[in-house]
Amino acid sequence: MDTQQNRQQNLPPAVPSVWPSLSFTDAEQGVRLLSDVLGFVVTVIHRDDDGVVQHAEARWPDGGGVMFGTRGKPGDWGRLEAQGVYIVAAEPATVDAVWERVQAEADLEVLEPLGDTDYGSHQFGFRDRDGNLWSLGTYRGE
Repeated sequence: MDTQQNRQQNLPPAVPSVWPSLSFTDAEQGVRLLSDVLGFVVTVIHRDDDGVVQHAEARWPDGGGVMFGTRGKPGDWGRLEAQGVYIVAAEPATVDAVWERVQAEADLEVLEPLGDTDYGSHQFGFRDRDGNLWSLGTYRGE
């Protein structure tokens, strides 16, 4: 859908304004996954007095990001189970670089090997040690 159609249907422009929320049993491992493996930039980490990550944010260089915290903390957000996140990469080379890093991680389960879809995405998918599903590709939606 182009910008003209968005305006006609009173839809906002396609900007990254939805941030999925995730939880990790080991938030430090989650930070490493997000930053070292996937390439996010962790911008905020708020911990309580016991070191539990209550709220953290990681920005994706091509726009948007995720919010996350420690799984099992009190409250509804601490009870989050596994989630699924699709990350849009601006360039196929980004997908290829992340694919190489994901393959080097023993605790990540590849669900969809790197490939090209019939709808034009260069992508792959995996499951992290907390059961979160990740897919990284070039498909931006319509």
